[in-house]
Amino acid sequence: MNTVRYARWMQDRGWSVKVFCVEGSHISKHSIEQGLEVVLIRRNKKYFDWINAWRVKNLFAQHEIALCWFRDTRDFDLLGWVKRWSHGRVKLLYQQAMQFGVSKKDVMHTFRFKPVDAWISTLNFLAEQVKQQTHFPHEKIHVIPLGVDASRWENDRITQSEARRELGLPLDVKFAGIIGRIDPLKGQHIALQAFLNIADQYPKLHLLLVGESTLHEGNAYEKELHEHAQSSTFNDRIHFLPYSKNVKLFYEAIDLFLLCSKGETFGTVTIEAMSFSKPVIATNSSGSPEILDHGNCGLLFEPEQPHDLSKAMKRLLDDEGFAKSLGQKGRQQYESKFSAAASVDAMEKVVLKLMAH
Repeated sequence: MNTVRYARWMQDRGWSVKVFCVEGSHISKHSIEQGLEVVLIRRNKKYFDWINAWRVKNLFAQHEIALCWFRDTRDFDLLGWVKRWSHGRVKLLYQQAMQFGVSKKDVMHTFRFKPVDAWISTLNFLAEQVKQQTHFPHEKIHVIPLGVDASRWENDRITQSEARRELGLPLDVKFAGIIGRIDPLKGQHIALQAFLNIADQYPKLHLLLVGESTLHEGNAYEKELHEHAQSSTFNDRIHFLPYSKNVKLFYEAIDLFLLCSKGETFGTVTIEAMSFSKPVIATNSSGSPEILDHGNCGLLFEPEQPHDLSKAMKRLLDDEGFAKSLGQKGRQQYESKFSAAASVDAMEKVVLKLMAH
C-alpha cells in the first residue's frame, strides 16, 4: 500500500506515474482503485531472470520511463540488468522497507546494489545498518520517513463518544488500545498481561484489541488470547474487535495507544496514533525509539516485559496533564517529520536531483 500511496501522491504533484506490477496482485488492484495507470509484467525470479529483465527493459523504453522507484528486494537483480541494458538511462530509487539481519558486504550483494542511484532509508537506524553492513556509497543514502496522510480523516473527525457508540464500546471509561495483525510478534499478549497487572487498581480502565490472524496461517494464538481474557475476572473489560479499514474509529475511541511488537521496523500505526494526539507507549526496539524521539514524545518500555508496560500505563493514567502533553508532542513530531507532505517534499527533492543528472 505504501507503494500505491506514493505513486498517487507523486501523480497528484504533476508527475507522470505508471505502476508496473503483476496482474491480480494487491498493488495492481489498489493502483487501479486510485486511478493510476497500470502496466502488467510477469512475476520475476530473484536472481538472473534475464528474460524478464529484457522484457521490462523494452517496456520501460516503450513507456519512456526515466526513473524506477521500487521497494521489493527481489527486484534488485532484475532492475540492475534493466539499467545496464538501458545504458544507464533509467535511474533506480530504492525505498528500504526492512532491517538488515546479516552483513551484505559480499560480492553478490555489492553487485546487486551498485546500479541503485538513491537508497531511501525510512529512519536513521536503518541508514546506519546500510552503512555498516553493505559497501553501498554513503553519499547515495537518504533518510526520509514514510509519510502518513492524516488529511483523510481530519476533515471528518468525530467525538470519542461517537466513535465508541459506533464500535459498541462503553462510554464513561478509559481505553488502552492496540491495533494490528494478531501475531505473537505483535505482542497482544504483552498488552493483555500488562492490563491484567493493573486492572484492579484502575476499575475504569478497559483494553481494546483490534485485529485478525493472518489469513491461511491459523488462529491458535488468537484463541489463546481469548481464553486468557475469558479466564480472568476482568473479562468484561477486555474487548476484541476485527480489523476495519476505518481505523479512525479505533484512534478516536482510545485514550492510550500501545505498540507491543518485539521489533517494529517502522510503526505506521504509532504515527497514526500520534496524528490523533494520542499518548503512545511503545517498545524500546527497532524504529520506535527514533519515531518517539527517544522518549521525548512517547513512553518506551522493554520488549516482552508486561511489568514495564504496566508501569508506563500507570504513569499516564495517574497524570492526565502529562498524558495530554505527550500526545501534543507526538502530534508535533508527526507534523514535522512523518506527515505525507513532509515525506513527499523530501522524496521529490531526491527525484528531481536524479532526473537532473
